[in-house]
Amino acid sequence: MNKLLKTYNFSNFEIVKGNGCYLYTSQKKKLLDFSAGVAVNSLGYNHPIVKKSLQDQIKTGISHLSGSQIHEFKIKLSELLSKESNKGEVFFSNSGAESIEAAIKIARNYGSHLNKDEIIAMTSSFHGRTIGALSVGSNKNYKSKIGPVPGKVKFCEFNNSSHLKKLVNKKTVAIIIEFVQGDGGINICTEEFAKTIKEICKKTKILLIADEIQGGIGRTGKIFAYKHYKANPDIITSAKGLGAGIPIGATIVKKEISKNINIGFHGSTFGGGMLQTRVAYNVFKSINKTKFLNSVKSKGILLGSLLNKIQSNHKFIKEVRVKGLMAGIEFNDSQIASKIYKDTSDNGLVTTLVKGNIIRITPPLIIKIKELKRGIKIISDCLNKI
Repeated sequence: MNKLLKTYNFSNFEIVKGNGCYLYTSQKKKLLDFSAGVAVNSLGYNHPIVKKSLQDQIKTGISHLSGSQIHEFKIKLSELLSKESNKGEVFFSNSGAESIEAAIKIARNYGSHLNKDEIIAMTSSFHGRTIGALSVGSNKNYKSKIGPVPGKVKFCEFNNSSHLKKLVNKKTVAIIIEFVQGDGGINICTEEFAKTIKEICKKTKILLIADEIQGGIGRTGKIFAYKHYKANPDIITSAKGLGAGIPIGATIVKKEISKNINIGFHGSTFGGGMLQTRVAYNVFKSINKTKFLNSVKSKGILLGSLLNKIQSNHKFIKEVRVKGLMAGIEFNDSQIASKIYKDTSDNGLVTTLVKGNIIRITPPLIIKIKELKRGIKIISDCLNKI
């Protein structure tokens, strides 16, 4: 019996290896992965680019350096992330939650010079499970029985422009948003709401924080999801798919904001290590290509078409939402959602169940069309048995 802290509803099978878009259990069962470790394994498993990066790093004989020490890929990755985003400066950490912690801290530091300290976050949002990240996440279950979390955060109804306008005041320092909400069930920002946010931030000099942890690194068909809306975030957070399985987080901060940050303001023991940045640099370069991103778009269109067809045949599906290779199947009944989630797993398909009634689909970006169709057929077959 394992001694793991019961913070998860653990699977009843043990994974021993992976290749491409497939995982293999200790019982030699082959599973098609429609989760990718919750949008982390962007290049699937056993990918040559990741393998070579790891092998090349081993040759250096270095496993750790201090955060103050400079090395090749720390510089290269920071330059690449800056160039392909808001031209800002980069802080490296270990995870998405840590990148959010840095973003909140930097935003509040910026606001302290202007007597602003309130942040507006969104309903159905998720930004991590550390105390600071929980303060801007809307799920009350994640915040129960742990005492107070940092305050001065207001929650705007996602995609409700009139509500947002009512919440903004002279104390508002930042608006934080996932343009495609992951844990919330793949809720997609409307063009109208994005326009309102951009106008408010420009007019009132409120910072825009774009959480690109799950929706970034090509997941929606663009390197960052905010690019669908022609937004220009002041702070961007990234993680998950950036390392393709190697833990890394990044917070990208515009220069006019980062100029207020002094030495010692923030840090991370393992942030920006040689291995992490080498892998992430090569992963980012591989994904950030027109041909690759266009393939994600086209597969996303196919995914949407297949799921819409399923929805038309089953009245217990409330809604299907798709943006690139991020999809959510929302059921009217949580019991049916749980059953489909379990049945698809039993039939060789790995997905994620969120909010009790939504099956989330985030396969590796390298998934082939035939694999995409096979996974949807498994879902369809399980639905037809109800």
